Amino acid sequence: MAEPDARYKLENPAELLAQYQQTGDAELRNMLVMHYSYIAKSVAVQMRGITGSFAQVEDIVNEGVLTIMDCLDKYTPEKGMKFENYAYMRVRNANIDFVRKQDWVPRRVRRTAREVSEAYNALSTQLMREPSNKELAEYMGVEPAAIQKHLAEMNTGAILSFEELLAGAMPGAAEPASLTGDGDDMPEKGLMQSELRQQLVEAIEALTEKERLVVTLYYYEHLKLHEIAKVMGVSESRVSQTHSKAILKMKQRITAYMAG
Repeated sequence: MAEPDARYKLENPAELLAQYQQTGDAELRNMLVMHYSYIAKSVAVQMRGITGSFAQVEDIVNEGVLTIMDCLDKYTPEKGMKFENYAYMRVRNANIDFVRKQDWVPRRVRRTAREVSEAYNALSTQLMREPSNKELAEYMGVEPAAIQKHLAEMNTGAILSFEELLAGAMPGAAEPASLTGDGDDMPEKGLMQSELRQQLVEAIEALTEKERLVVTLYYYEHLKLHEIAKVMGVSESRVSQTHSKAILKMKQRITAYMAG
C-alpha cells in the first residue's frame, strides 16, 4: 500500500496544509512536499510504461513533485475532494501532458491508430464478437501483416488514449485504492467510480488468457514490455500487439458504457 515515507510522515497533514495556505510559510510547504512526495513516486512507477521512453523514473518523479507544490497552493477543500485524490489526479494528468508534448507519435501512426480503432468498433458491432486480424485487414483493405504492424506501432498511443478516456469518464477513477481509501466524501462520485471499476473488471475478464496476462503483468506487476516478453517467451513485438488489442477491447467497453 502506498503511503508516506516514515522519515517525512506528518501526523496532521491536513491541518498543516491549512496553515500553509494561510501563511505561505516555506518550511511548512517543504514538510508537506516531502510528506506527499510518495504520490509522485507511485504515479511515476505506475505510468513508466508510457513515460519510460522519454525520461527516467527519477525525472518523472521530480516533475510530479513540482505538480504537488502547485497543488498545495491551488487545493480547495471546500470542493469535497481529499488532497491525496486531487494531487494524484493532477500528477497523473501532468504525466499524460508530458507524453503528449513530446510529439512522440508520427501523424501517420495517429491516423492509422484512429482508423484501426474505428474499424475494430464497427466490426465488433457488425459481427457481435471480436474481429480477427484477418477480418480487420479485409475491412480496411490491407494485408494481415499490416494490421500486426499497426497494432505494434500504436501501442503507446493506445495506452495514452485509454488513460485519457478514464480520466475524462470519471476524474480519479483510475486511482488505486491504496491512495484513495475505501471511503469517499462524495457518495455519488464513489458510486460512479465503483460502477466504472466494475466495467473495467468485466472488460478484463472478457479478454483472452494471453491478453489478461499481459494486462496483469503490465498494470499490476508494472513490468515493461520487454520484461513481459521474457516471461511469456515471445517477442516484444508480439507482446505489444497483444497489449494494443487488449486496450482496444477495454476502451470499446468503457466507451459503450459511458455512452449509455
